[in-house]
Amino acid sequence: MKKWVKYNITISLLVVGVFLFGRFYEPLPVKFVSKKEVLMLVNQANGKIVKIPSYYQGYQWYISTKEKADENLMQLMKVKGWSFVKKDEASYFFEGVQGNISVISQVWNEKYIIFHFPEGI
Repeated sequence: MKKWVKYNITISLLVVGVFLFGRFYEPLPVKFVSKKEVLMLVNQANGKIVKIPSYYQGYQWYISTKEKADENLMQLMKVKGWSFVKKDEASYFFEGVQGNISVISQVWNEKYIIFHFPEGI
């Protein structure tokens, strides 16, 4: 009987551990850079958008706090010479002398928004 109880407790703890790990540890969708490094960069930025030092999958990656994400992206793109056209769910559309581009956004860790768009913009 004692082995059965120990077995059930072990399995229960494992299931709870996996659930909690999945709930509180959300992996960074950008490779080749550490989560710690990205969090340090965004926390030092005082609410501004920050470039993530990675060109994973041929994209430029930026991160911003969720509350200022739209404002930060608009400002960044304006500085780069792009005009905002529209937003459609997680996509932002811009036009410029180089043509039209879309910037894709993704909520990360419920506090941040990660943006990616083609390299060289």
